[in-house]
Amino acid sequence: MSIGSELTAARERADMTIEQLSAATRIRTGLLVAMEADDFSRCGGNFYARGHIRSIARVVKADPAPLIASFDAEQAVEEEKSRREERAAVKGPTLHPARPRWAVVVGAILVSLMGWGMVRLFTLPNDIEANASKTATTTATVTTPTPKPTPKPSASPTRTATKKPPVLKTELVLTAKGDGTYLTVRDRKNKRLFQGHLGPGIAQSVTSAGDIRISVGNPANLIVTLNGKRINTKLYRFYAHANGTLSKSPSS
Repeated sequence: MSIGSELTAARERADMTIEQLSAATRIRTGLLVAMEADDFSRCGGNFYARGHIRSIARVVKADPAPLIASFDAEQAVEEEKSRREERAAVKGPTLHPARPRWAVVVGAILVSLMGWGMVRLFTLPNDIEANASKTATTTATVTTPTPKPTPKPSASPTRTATKKPPVLKTELVLTAKGDGTYLTVRDRKNKRLFQGHLGPGIAQSVTSAGDIRISVGNPANLIVTLNGKRINTKLYRFYAHANGTLSKSPSS
């Protein structure tokens, strides 16, 4: 369970809304929604983020120590990941030793054999004439070795790629009313598609393959249109599916 999900679960166990928690902790509703969506960049640094976590834990009557420990562990993982990426960017390309070209080697051997055969062909008759007076006539047959053809590599069997079924697209339009609301929108791979305050009368369109995850600060000020159909909801965290339905997002 992420630190944002733990904060959401603690608030729901205390039976408090975002607005009630904001009034008790004096933390803006937009910042509370961002923290529950695991976005602590708006806190102004890790020091202030830990202070906000302690304030929330005190109001919802939760133990702040495990929450702070989870936050520090996640930040350590992010810092280590950043260092690895920096080292990978600095590392230069790897040079591989050149391999011998066997076709050139085999060709050179064949040329040498043919040259040796031609030398034997033109020098052997002179040796026979020099010895003709001493010995009987001898018929000599010179056989020129026939170069063997270079074997061609056998073609590897063609593998048929298995096509994966296409992922259906989800078309979502989020329109703010009243005083507006804070929104965080993520795709099925948890990539952030939109985050910020949506003013009254402003619409945000999002199209993504698969499910879309939405966190909203005030559902009463939000109009949801999914695949061209308007849907009423009072959920603070929910999923929008490609089949045109909504479902509550679990805390874990």
